[in-house]
Amino acid sequence: MSTIAINRENYTVREENVSLKERIKNYFTENAAIISAGLLSLNGNANAYQLYRLLK
Repeated sequence: MSTIAINRENYTVREENVSLKERIKNYFTENAAIISAGLLSLNGNANAYQLYRLLK
C-alpha cells in the first residue's frame, strides 16, 4: 500500500471575506429546522421529532 503526501501549495485556496452578520445569517438559514424543533421541544407543547421531519 502506498501513500502520497500532498502539500497545501498544490491546491488553490480561495478565501472569501464574509462578515460575521452574513455568517450568522447563513448558519440560521442552513439549520432552521433543527433550531426551531429544538426551541419547540424546550417549550414542551410540540413533538420536536415530527416537526423536524416535516421541516426537512
